[in-house]
Amino acid sequence: MHEFSIATGIVDVVREEATDHGADRVESITVAVGEASHVNPEQLETCLTVATEDTIAADATLDIETVEPYGSCSCGWAGRPETSDRALAYAPDLRCPECEARIDLEEGDGCRVMELAVPSEDADETETTP
Repeated sequence: MHEFSIATGIVDVVREEATDHGADRVESITVAVGEASHVNPEQLETCLTVATEDTIAADATLDIETVEPYGSCSCGWAGRPETSDRALAYAPDLRCPECEARIDLEEGDGCRVMELAVPSEDADETETTP
């Protein structure tokens, strides 16, 4: 299950960002998962729950958003591939609807931390880091 290694990488990024902002805990984490990334969002959430145990993100709220594939072709076409509902299975072979060439995905094929919230120095506020 590669989701666990992705989750531990996310925890490393979160820990580093939180430390850079002087935080000793993380309140929330937002992760974007591309539909063509070959990452299962439900499994990633489970793995993140385990990977954050005993860390500064142990009590953080997890929000996992899915991102639809978006790509472009050398012929000038750009948009969402027609096979986006099956992008997980067909990501290596997404074809341009205009010329049938392989398209280059610009969105929806990765997994990244979009935002994390840490307590600010003022105890009544939360600092959000994009």
